[in-house]
Amino acid sequence: QLIVSIFAAMYRLLFFVIGLGFLLSQCANPLPPVGGEKDEQPPQVDTTRSTPNFQTNFVKQRIELAFDEWVVLEDVFNQVVVSPPLEYDYDVRLRGKKLRFEFAEEEVLRENATYTINFGEAIKDLTEKNPADNLRFVFSTGPFLDSLELSGILVDAFTEEPVEGALFMLYENLADTVVRTERPFYFARADEEGKFKIENIRAGTFKGFALEDVNFNYLFDQQTERIGFADSLIILGDGRTPDQTIKIFEEAADLRLLDNEQRYGLVKMIFNQPPKDYQISYPDLGQTIVEELDKDTLKFWYHQPEALPWRIIVRKDTILQDTIQIENEERDEFFAKANVNPLNLKGKKSSMAVNPSKPFPVLFNLPVDSVRLDSIQVLEDTLLTPIPFTFTADSLNSRRYLLQASWKEKVDYELQIAPNAIVSIYTLSNQDTITQALKIEDRKRFGNIVLNVTGLSADSTYVLQLVQEKNVLQELSLDSLTSTKQEFNALAPSTYTVRIITDWNANGRWDSGNYDQQLQPEPVFRRELDQLRANWDLEVEVKVWE
Repeated sequence: QLIVSIFAAMYRLLFFVIGLGFLLSQCANPLPPVGGEKDEQPPQVDTTRSTPNFQTNFVKQRIELAFDEWVVLEDVFNQVVVSPPLEYDYDVRLRGKKLRFEFAEEEVLRENATYTINFGEAIKDLTEKNPADNLRFVFSTGPFLDSLELSGILVDAFTEEPVEGALFMLYENLADTVVRTERPFYFARADEEGKFKIENIRAGTFKGFALEDVNFNYLFDQQTERIGFADSLIILGDGRTPDQTIKIFEEAADLRLLDNEQRYGLVKMIFNQPPKDYQISYPDLGQTIVEELDKDTLKFWYHQPEALPWRIIVRKDTILQDTIQIENEERDEFFAKANVNPLNLKGKKSSMAVNPSKPFPVLFNLPVDSVRLDSIQVLEDTLLTPIPFTFTADSLNSRRYLLQASWKEKVDYELQIAPNAIVSIYTLSNQDTITQALKIEDRKRFGNIVLNVTGLSADSTYVLQLVQEKNVLQELSLDSLTSTKQEFNALAPSTYTVRIITDWNANGRWDSGNYDQQLQPEPVFRRELDQLRANWDLEVEVKVWE
């Protein structure tokens, strides 16, 4: 019986130890409650157990914020922002329900400065991940807290889309070089809508900059960093300072040739950006030369009577940039295999839709030198009756020809191109008959846009673009006008945008800004139009910058 009593006591002790361990594990590892209503309340700071906020004459110390529930800490690097910025790394971590912020031992706080520690969305509750709302810790190393504020929005200079995560920075030093040499006195980070707000600023005059800080050092020291700057100094005083709208841009980089790809007859020069204002020179060996620009690639087509080596020299602003050696080693192989073929046609068995009010494009694989029109036919309907047509070169691309005719709606046609009708710059031609079935669409499937633009300056030059999504469909230059009426016909039903660039230097394109030259990017006006419907004329009144 004694043995039985001992075993019973041991059994009860074992259960006690297991139960105690379970309770301790629950305390050490808080788990979200199961069931009940969804927690939508963000964590709240328990001020009675936290370091007092909004202190004056602050002395460097550990800052603790106690919360009314279990919390987690996420994305400290991006979410926790200290303004003015600290010189050394700080430490942020959780201890139970408390958040601890520790200054580096070597950190020396500025005298008579108001600091703000903005925790963003770094603190969230454990259960539903609700972020603490507007969690800031503010203190002053002087006898009072600065109370002025400045807000605004950061947008992309060309698209006007908000720039999330970019900094807006204020400097007391008014030197032009300050954004390259000093960290800002105040700054804030833009939210997903591009909006920023700096609080607890002292009265004074400041330089203001926006910066996409690629290397996180609060300096404009990388060519790829986008910058924006206020046109004038920002004065903060008794009255409310207007909100700032800052346009962020990347300064135009120097044109560089990154690489080139070669075969006989073609050199693809790949640049770091769409090439412009470049010069190409080469020795005259009787070559036939055709240049074709495709985004950031210059296609340099050539044909020469003899396979002699030569060099292409690429210059920018008369400065030697690169030299490309042409050896022509694969010339015989090229002529043995190459012929002219269309790239965008589907063939006789697959009909292609044709907008009756637009030319039908035919794109060839090689630059075209000549076309034998008597070897081309356009045949109508099942009787295959020949009809008159035009087949002309596209002035912007020597590989593309445009087919036009007096099309009948909803009628089938057939394009036939006989062998040797298309002759390339290499004297090579198409070896086979090219046949394409065409289906003429109903004109009622398309609509027209009539654009009445006012508010232009007669002293300015503009570039007007009609844009569908990201594609520029039509573009024209406007000069010495205060208003204009433009018609865009036979457009597919869609939503279009009109974009008007103020072309300050009249070079026919949008140019970015440059900080050292105090040059803002060229202004861009855009307006999204109402949706264009089929068989509809959409007339739009647009007043620029209204």
